[in-house]
Amino acid sequence: MRYSYAFGEKASKMFLGTAYFGDGISQKDAFAIMDRFRENGGTHIDTARLYANGKAEEIVGKWLYETKAPQMHVFTKGGYYDPDAGEESRVTPKAIISDLEKSLEALNVNTIEFYWLHRDDRVIEPGEVAELMNSLVKAGKIKKFGASNWQSDRIQAVNDYAQKHSLMGFSASQLRFNPAHCLGERGGLVGMDKAEFEFYKNARMPVVAYSSQAKGFFSKVAEYGVGALSQKAKVRYLCEENLEKLEVMKALAQKYDCSVGAIVCSAMCSINYPDTFPVIGASRISQIDDSMSGADIVLTGEELKMIFKEIM
Repeated sequence: MRYSYAFGEKASKMFLGTAYFGDGISQKDAFAIMDRFRENGGTHIDTARLYANGKAEEIVGKWLYETKAPQMHVFTKGGYYDPDAGEESRVTPKAIISDLEKSLEALNVNTIEFYWLHRDDRVIEPGEVAELMNSLVKAGKIKKFGASNWQSDRIQAVNDYAQKHSLMGFSASQLRFNPAHCLGERGGLVGMDKAEFEFYKNARMPVVAYSSQAKGFFSKVAEYGVGALSQKAKVRYLCEENLEKLEVMKALAQKYDCSVGAIVCSAMCSINYPDTFPVIGASRISQIDDSMSGADIVLTGEELKMIFKEIM
């Protein structure tokens, strides 16, 4: 496993995602997945108040309590749209504080190490965001904070205000980022493109990449064919560009004697400017092992350019 100190402590270059803990993945299976992630050198777990309506955080909290694993770190998110209230903004003090308090209780901790704002609302002034988040740091509720699905211009605006007023700003960003060409974003999601990539590279801001495996597009097509893809994966990723890129992945998998899935993860972990941390998901132990094996494969600069030709 490769590591980085971009978050201030030793962090594995892969984070474990928990979106389906409590919603398709039982507590027993989730415990086994987290155990194996830690055994393989993983250090950081990514969760959110939204996931399984809070059940994911509860499962992670129970696991942390039972395992007493001091080297494990949990990042969580709040401020997401209320699924029952449509697209009504929740980037407000009331909503964020409510989510944060519920997360603290579910995780059974007094302080969140790193807290993400799960969505943006461009109507909210950057200064309001900076002041609110710093008040939570001052109160000891969180230690640091970042932006999830925020455009880089908004991140910069918040950080400009923070710098001007001697406050803490966003110190990392979380967005959809994987080797595949995406045929369209869902509303409210922000994906990596050339302009965003240049911003993070120049700002030297760490990027936590969700959907880092492109819903298993490359690995599933390589092993089972297009018919194995979910409808969502077909709509978002099935195109000639990605089928051509799959051939590059297959050649690299043969070169490094590994699976296509491991190459996908290796490609994400091999990006150091900006320092990139793919969030991996799994429903089986074997998937964790395969994905994490990719962290030990270091691709060359030329190989990365072949995979990420749209942004590099």
